[in-house]
Amino acid sequence: MNTDQYDIVVVGGGPAGSMAAKSAASRDVRTLLLERDSAFGVPVRCAEGVSTKFIGKYVDIEPRFIARKIESIALYSPDDTGVTVDNTGELGVVLERAIFDRHLAELAAEAGAHVQTKSDVTGLIIEKGKIKGVRYSQLGKEHEVRCKMVIGADGVESRIGRWAGIKSEAKPMDLESAYQKTLANIDYDSRKIHIYLGNSLAPGGYAWIFPKGERTANVGIGVKTLMGNPGEAKRNLDEFIKKHFGNPSVVSETAGGIPCGTPLKEPFADGVILVGDAARHCNPLTGGGIYTAIVSGHYGGDVAADAIERGDVSANFLKIFNKKIYKDIIVVHNRAYRIAKAVANLSDESLNQTAHELSKNNGEKLSMRKIFIHGLARYPKLSMDIMKAFLTS
Repeated sequence: MNTDQYDIVVVGGGPAGSMAAKSAASRDVRTLLLERDSAFGVPVRCAEGVSTKFIGKYVDIEPRFIARKIESIALYSPDDTGVTVDNTGELGVVLERAIFDRHLAELAAEAGAHVQTKSDVTGLIIEKGKIKGVRYSQLGKEHEVRCKMVIGADGVESRIGRWAGIKSEAKPMDLESAYQKTLANIDYDSRKIHIYLGNSLAPGGYAWIFPKGERTANVGIGVKTLMGNPGEAKRNLDEFIKKHFGNPSVVSETAGGIPCGTPLKEPFADGVILVGDAARHCNPLTGGGIYTAIVSGHYGGDVAADAIERGDVSANFLKIFNKKIYKDIIVVHNRAYRIAKAVANLSDESLNQTAHELSKNNGEKLSMRKIFIHGLARYPKLSMDIMKAFLTS
């Protein structure tokens, strides 16, 4: 393979980028995957929880990827009243992202993609208005790579989208500031995911405890940018940890932004497709993005390969990408966005009242759907959205 000439260059080695590279390379399209960091999956920038039921459609889940299996979810109102969601049999797990993400990159390589780390893309090569490649820095040296298409999988702050002229900036109202710490040697119920709601704790978002082991967990918080103050996510997380765990050992911590808006209407331009967080393919209700990153990357790489084979990398052809992801991402996330907006408008008093009523269910099994319909009863127009959103719960 000529290392200076490719058909497709994928920028970003998270799940979306690796899946895009795998999907494209499996079509015998010359593909290069560039990752800025020195290793895939680190630092961890999410709570690592996924449903294997959905991810298993695209990736075989091996035991080594799984840190902890989840039996149920517990939701807590501002006054700490807990409501447990009944286990419906769907297997949820907390991943070891460093292992899982590296595996996805290895799958891309096995499919024929050339993979490079410590390769920071610094710009697009544009000639006569057309994208002809990328520039990147690696170990202090500048490089140029020629290609026919670029797939931007470079996250919420996507520079590829910006350089390509795609209006990819997230609105402040649709961004959350998140902070997470991995705690060790703590006491808690490690069979469950724990979600804490409340406007004083996490305005417009929630705090979470995702088990990594019997005495280890990812503990974090997400705060809507426009509803909080600078540094509030970390301050509130520190107070939350002190309240629930005292002064525990912290083995890692990370911060970042989460796109919680609707998907970009046009995550493409001539010679470019954006996938994953770069295309706003992150669930607006939960903030989860691993599964949709995999779906987005899979179809993004496939459409890019089609474009190369047809010799047509125009935006007019690439718009088929939206049709490919319409059912799994666009419809689902637009619906979730409407529900999320209603949840953000609930007062602490309403959340407490709902939790009190549900906690007296006399043994009735609670699904996530029942909880949301009950909690959002004053939004009758959302009933159908909720029914469809939690059809399997």
